[in-house]
Amino acid sequence: MTTSPKPVLFSDEQMREYIANGYVALRPSVPREVHKTIRCKFDSLQEHDGKPGNNILPRLPELELVLQSPEVRGALISVLGPNYISHPHRYWHHLDPMAKRPREGEVPDLVFKNCHQDSYTPAGMPRSHRSRYARIMYYAQDTPMELGPTHVIPGSQYHWGLADEDKQRTLPVTGEAGLVFLSHFDIGHAAGVNLRGQTRHMIKFIFMRADEPLEPTWTCRDQAWKPPRMLTAPYDLEPAWRHLWNWHCGLTNEPAEDHVTLDDSQSRASQWCNDTPVEMKLEVIRQLAQAGSASASVVPELIRLLNEGHQALRTSAIYALASIGKPAVEALLHVLDEAGQRESAHEKPAAWDEATIPMDDAAYALTTRTAVSGLVERLKSPAEWTRINAAFALGEMDSHAASAVPALEALLEDESHRVVRIAITALGTIRKNPPLTALSHLLNADGKDWDTKHGGWTIRNCVNVTAAIALTRLGREAGASEGALVEALRNPLGQVGALAGETLRRIGTDTARHALLDDLMTRRWDDSIRADREF
Repeated sequence: MTTSPKPVLFSDEQMREYIANGYVALRPSVPREVHKTIRCKFDSLQEHDGKPGNNILPRLPELELVLQSPEVRGALISVLGPNYISHPHRYWHHLDPMAKRPREGEVPDLVFKNCHQDSYTPAGMPRSHRSRYARIMYYAQDTPMELGPTHVIPGSQYHWGLADEDKQRTLPVTGEAGLVFLSHFDIGHAAGVNLRGQTRHMIKFIFMRADEPLEPTWTCRDQAWKPPRMLTAPYDLEPAWRHLWNWHCGLTNEPAEDHVTLDDSQSRASQWCNDTPVEMKLEVIRQLAQAGSASASVVPELIRLLNEGHQALRTSAIYALASIGKPAVEALLHVLDEAGQRESAHEKPAAWDEATIPMDDAAYALTTRTAVSGLVERLKSPAEWTRINAAFALGEMDSHAASAVPALEALLEDESHRVVRIAITALGTIRKNPPLTALSHLLNADGKDWDTKHGGWTIRNCVNVTAAIALTRLGREAGASEGALVEALRNPLGQVGALAGETLRRIGTDTARHALLDDLMTRRWDDSIRADREF
């Protein structure tokens, strides 16, 4: 019997780089011959078969050697916990040489135009600053600058969207064959420009967190936050970094009673005149965050930084308000009320996109337990956008929002499929006393106007896969849903079936295993079949 090599966990420095910069490059201990085999198979697929989409692993099983390498497993455990989930979506990007060589100086413009943040299709998940999702990019060949490597925008994982300033700060991810690039899912990035006479292959895999972090899952020597030595993010977002570091460590982010005092907080806030450099404003916000509740008097000034203006200021203001805690809660809840009233004038919230959903800045700041009761009240709001943001904020608290589960369960009957989907996601991250009967029903449910399509998927697809993700996060705790999960193996959307199968594997009963094996044997892929040999 063979055992898997022990995973190589991140060091404190690597984890700090991940939190601040948003990415870490890895070198898996896989023989170079494996990368050569994968590259040759990519070339063959491109020439003869086209793109297999989510079916790439049966066509190219050698990729599992990379994903199961000690370095990649260790990195995923470090940022997502040991119970991480492999998402069924994976995508192979092949970048062919440009038919016409660009003019001198044109390449940066082309990279600029390619910049984007990935979508969560088909589920349309909310953007979370916390590591709910991570992405692996793997390069099978040497990837120098001339071959068009992916370009990353450091620190942009906390951004509502990408500004021109962000797109001008791209860094190329170059390296030898076998390079693995782990990043926060929401980080901005762009394809490079291929100036060589060969195809550049890169394949993307997505992984999800299942469990609430209760302790560090990397090789942690020091639980105190420090900025990384290799900092590529352009601005000091210490309040955000410290908050996310504490969350990963399983430490409370609740404001302490013995925070330092800041008697001149009002005068410090007055320094935020329009011509003050961003860096100086960030330093003031850092000091206000450090003072915690002593900065209560400047809550209105911090609130004014939300939802518009420079993204670094917005992000720091979010976590300064979170550090202030209870004195900021009512003002933040008022922001959600006003946002809901404003968006009620539209058919759907302006920020809602079926691919990915950035929440109101106030929702990210409402992570203190003292906000739970106020957020539960907002779940009853007549404004759809307020209900959505309140449900999201409760989900971001993990088990600390357990008292909100009955109110979130009630939202599963909401007339808005958008509210239903965010409530499902929140229940999947809170994980306490989950309403399994209701979630099981949503695995295969259909509803009024759920046949409406967005980007090739129906609303039913979106609801079903969101329920499947929540149940997969619950794992063995979803045992009472076994019958519905077996039925979901044949859901019209393949991702639902794949997630249902993963949940059955985690449940691990004899009946769950037998149902899963029966389904897998029926769908078994014969990789020797080709267009010129059908049997």
